[in-house]
Amino acid sequence: MNILELLKPSDKPALIQGEKSVSYSELLDSGLSFGKCLREKGIGEKSHVLIFVPLSMDLYIAMIGAWSIGAKAIFIDFSKGAKFVADSVERLKPDIIICDTVTSLMKCIYPKMRNIKAIHIKRRSTPVTIEKVDSTHPAILTFTSGTTGVPKIAVRTHGFLINQYNVLREHLDFNENHIDLGTLPVFTLANLASHITTLLPDKSYTSKIDAAKLANQVNREGVTRIICSPALMANLLTHNDLPSLKNAYLGGGPVYPSVLEKIRTDVDLHIVYGSTEAEPISSVRWADVSENDKLKIINGEGLPAGEVVPQVECKISENQEILVSGDTVLKGYLDGIGDAENKIREGDKIWHKTGDAGYIDEHGKLWLLGRVEQAIRDAHGVLYPFCVECYLDAHFGIRGAILSKNNERIVIIEKNVARPEKILEKLNSMHISRVIEIKKLPMDKRHSAKIDYGKLKDMV
Repeated sequence: MNILELLKPSDKPALIQGEKSVSYSELLDSGLSFGKCLREKGIGEKSHVLIFVPLSMDLYIAMIGAWSIGAKAIFIDFSKGAKFVADSVERLKPDIIICDTVTSLMKCIYPKMRNIKAIHIKRRSTPVTIEKVDSTHPAILTFTSGTTGVPKIAVRTHGFLINQYNVLREHLDFNENHIDLGTLPVFTLANLASHITTLLPDKSYTSKIDAAKLANQVNREGVTRIICSPALMANLLTHNDLPSLKNAYLGGGPVYPSVLEKIRTDVDLHIVYGSTEAEPISSVRWADVSENDKLKIINGEGLPAGEVVPQVECKISENQEILVSGDTVLKGYLDGIGDAENKIREGDKIWHKTGDAGYIDEHGKLWLLGRVEQAIRDAHGVLYPFCVECYLDAHFGIRGAILSKNNERIVIIEKNVARPEKILEKLNSMHISRVIEIKKLPMDKRHSAKIDYGKLKDMV
């Protein structure tokens, strides 16, 4: 089944961006018409199509156009640098690149992309009919970094995306009367399948979003639901309390109480945990987090991720890594590159190694401790990043990180946010040797929600 069969034409607004709005009928017609353009270029079921447009209406027109003819849509995280982009393009060798006016110029920066033919979003008067594909046919191919240096390719088939959508519907409120703020493309696809109107931020060629402008748009359009990173939510809340908001789902990075407590108490607030390979894994309603659990967060015992969804099986490995298995968990990567480092086979069952450390408490709830590779193991025992990050957030209202250098445990904070000697005194039980101040902590470029520990190590 082609995932596009879930889209139903109607006059209801599907996407809003800036002053523009497109109905479900117009969006589907534009996508299918663009599919005709791709087919005229010789693109079909066996083709790889690199979509190089920012979060916008054009992005979804491009995806619909590619899927309508059975083509495989490729996405590359360009924030990972020129080498990563070059290696990714070399691995799949796209048959065509879908660009807009700006990205058609930007692609010239990357030598491997220069000689690949490009096409802008166009329409033909006669749209194509939706190509029938098997549920195992690839729909989305995304690149992630591998420890070997070769990019891993996560392949999400039409059947996998449909299964993922069905699970999301069970655990998130997908009432079609919602108006949603869409900053995470996979969730916006679920919105389109659920006939929900989605507000998109203004088109941007960087990862930065104008929070003040977006907060005004959220209010103007009467957005009732937001699915976004905690960093974006925090930025929106600095401008207003989002009066029309009824539901919020935060994920993509650690969700600290300091952000949650700024959201109005009448908002149904959830924390969602997942990844490219498994979405969702678990979720928790903040109103259901007990006072005892909040005390655990304050004391640096991790962040609650809630109950694991029934469709996913979860266990903790000997080194406290979270392992997951199930129909909505990818079984492997393209050509097996990355399987050895990220997959464990036990008979017929395949477990995915999330790379996250955690534990399951006495009530069967999942807790997160941070990345396994960032844990400090020394003579004092094991210390996980979230233990320190949560403690600093709860007691000082600041963001900070923990590193080990020459057998010293070092906390890094941003300058002018707190007194280092006071922090050192409070963290005595964690055997912290010293506190270093830097101008600004480096954050991940995708969501600005997680500290970039790799860059931080280089800086220190």
